[in-house]
Amino acid sequence: MKKRTLLATAVILFSASFSFSQTSGILPLNGIQYFYEGIYAKYAEVKVDGVPLTNNRLPLNKEFSIVLELPTGFTEDAAKKIYPAAELSFLNNAKQPLANMGNVMKASEQTGFASRDFKALEVKASLQASWLKNETSGFVQVKYYDLKSKKQMRLLIPVMVASAAEPMALSRLSSPIKTTDASVGISNSVKIKSAEISVDTSIRVSPKTAYLSIEIPGMEGTSMEEVLGGKNSFWVYDKNMNEVKIAEKLLKKVGGSMESGLVNYTVKVPFKVKTDNSQAYTIRYRWESTDKKKLIDIVATK
Repeated sequence: MKKRTLLATAVILFSASFSFSQTSGILPLNGIQYFYEGIYAKYAEVKVDGVPLTNNRLPLNKEFSIVLELPTGFTEDAAKKIYPAAELSFLNNAKQPLANMGNVMKASEQTGFASRDFKALEVKASLQASWLKNETSGFVQVKYYDLKSKKQMRLLIPVMVASAAEPMALSRLSSPIKTTDASVGISNSVKIKSAEISVDTSIRVSPKTAYLSIEIPGMEGTSMEEVLGGKNSFWVYDKNMNEVKIAEKLLKKVGGSMESGLVNYTVKVPFKVKTDNSQAYTIRYRWESTDKKKLIDIVATK
């Protein structure tokens, strides 16, 4: 495995529109889980050959990069230098370690970096059959930490092994979705002006369940048939970022005008018993077209 790190000054896609809004949470596109423990960042994403990956499927032995934008929280010394480290490991689905690459920034432990130039951190890796063993999915974990303090940040990136012949889902066409709350959304090759996010407790087919309501009026770049034929997925996480299995199915409604080419889309995602006020839940909803070129990915906390 290649153990390389790279500092970049280029601004990463979505940098003006997205930021981590909580001390822990989920990001769209790849389903990256993040955990702040003193170190913070503007955004994180996975890239292949410099292009953002829009799902979590990666072939074996193909290099990819994990890019952390505008990391902060590292201790600055008298010379205004900081000393970051990044430990890379691979976990199975039970989050048990299968391989640990150690600190992939070991070469810079003594020299550090000028804090004014520290704009982005890129860690490169690849999925290796030798340490994946018989696993076909799992997690890449990156633990960023400060060599001059106890502060750290963790990224937990779900990955699935793709076949060598499978086209990779790479795109520079993704754009942020404006939402009516603090939810984070991304669409790819579908134009969405805004999405209304709320909680609906009035669904009669499951009267005891609270649903995340996502209303998207006037979508462009798709059709009612394509939306209906696409794949819908959702995930629910508790306050500790553990996945919660939900038995109820999501509900959806598609309408619009054939003449104008606009599609109105409403989704209801079940996420808790409506009397459960013990904690906030993080809900991620994803739609993608059958050719996997168009997608909607929204993460909300309610």
